[in-house]
Amino acid sequence: PLIVGLHKRLTRRTTPLLAWTFNLGGIYGGARKTLARFALHSVDRFIVHSRREIASYSEWLDIPPDRFRFVPLQRPVRPIVFAEEEARPFVLSMGSARRDYRLFFEVMADLAYPTIVVAGEQALEGLRIPRNVTVHHNLSITQCHELAQKARINVVPIDNPTTAAGQVTLVESMMYARPTVATRSIGTEDYVEDGKTALLVPAGDHDAIKLAIRSLWEDEQRRKNLGLAARKHVEEHLSDEAAGRML
Repeated sequence: PLIVGLHKRLTRRTTPLLAWTFNLGGIYGGARKTLARFALHSVDRFIVHSRREIASYSEWLDIPPDRFRFVPLQRPVRPIVFAEEEARPFVLSMGSARRDYRLFFEVMADLAYPTIVVAGEQALEGLRIPRNVTVHHNLSITQCHELAQKARINVVPIDNPTTAAGQVTLVESMMYARPTVATRSIGTEDYVEDGKTALLVPAGDHDAIKLAIRSLWEDEQRRKNLGLAARKHVEEHLSDEAAGRML
């Protein structure tokens, strides 16, 4: 949208411009901020995928908030082809963008449950990896989806107070009817009915995330209930068809 917006502004075109899936990894300043404000001023409507991003982007770009709209991030609803791994159960955490793996590793070291992490090397740099945690890099999308379906619990630990992160991982975990624990953050709070479709925990709260994971690990019926409710929510509100109606 920045490139198209810059072109629109420099050529003085009036073609309506819609920036769908407008998301930034972080807010920055200096020359990049100046360029963004100049170019994106010509965007007629920004579609963001978390409500709190409206205020932060509006202030950062100096653009009225009424030019922003919240639409839930959609994913194509895929069939569930793998069952939970019951013989060798494990906790799974995937993703690299603004993850709080330091906290997650501390919690999993305490719990000692078998754990798999799929993340880029930079996301784990300098962290001590517990002996019960297996790390994978550069897996294919197909391999990631298989792990997401087989995990007993999926965990999305987020460390990002300013922009959205973790939404794709969260939505796909819910789509596969897996019980999910996620940090309450800008990127997750619009997608979960806490205690019904997933569990949300406060950012940086070691005891809260530990309790949430342990409670699900030990309660098969609760895992099943969360997973089924999550799948239904994705089908009704976070599918391509749902996004099409919003568009």
